[in-house]
Amino acid sequence: MEISRILEQLVPLAKHFDASVLEYLDVIAAHTTPLSFKAGERFPKEGHEDNQAAYVAEGVFRVYAVDKTGKENTIRLPAEGDFTMFLEDYKELSPNIDYRWEAVTDGLLFTWGKADLDYLSKQVPNWNFLTLKIMQTLILRLYNERGEMFNDDATTRYLKFAERFPQTIARVPLRHIANYLGIAPQSLSRIRQQLAKFPI
Repeated sequence: MEISRILEQLVPLAKHFDASVLEYLDVIAAHTTPLSFKAGERFPKEGHEDNQAAYVAEGVFRVYAVDKTGKENTIRLPAEGDFTMFLEDYKELSPNIDYRWEAVTDGLLFTWGKADLDYLSKQVPNWNFLTLKIMQTLILRLYNERGEMFNDDATTRYLKFAERFPQTIARVPLRHIANYLGIAPQSLSRIRQQLAKFPI
């Protein structure tokens, strides 16, 4: 992939989080690795650890946890314009749970490995501050979204999800949305049918 295409994606991102890195975007882009995925592809592969940071350039992905019984629980559904957390950071929050990724649609991630992150932290002023702001934003949003679910009923959970992620709903299987919201798929179908008949 041409660096110019990577730069097109990174410019609005830099402006949003820290415009001071704009003059270093060519350096950042040169240390960015694009990874393409087909819908249904899961990663990292069994036995491989993933210590990369990533930005969703195209598509919708699913971050999910697998408990000791093999049950999957959807943690996030990042889409275009969304940064991901390190999988290792998830594991620090819950060390006994295995965290994985799945491409819900065909997708493209811009990734940075540990060596790239170390290099950029030395070459780009404010790089560490930038990554800290991104991580804080992600963690705060994750905790806020998950925290609200304990207080909201199923219908309210779905309505808030639909309001926050209107472009995601049509692209993600309902079973994943139901799993993320902690609702049985059949219950979510009933909620959607009721809302279609009697919109709020």
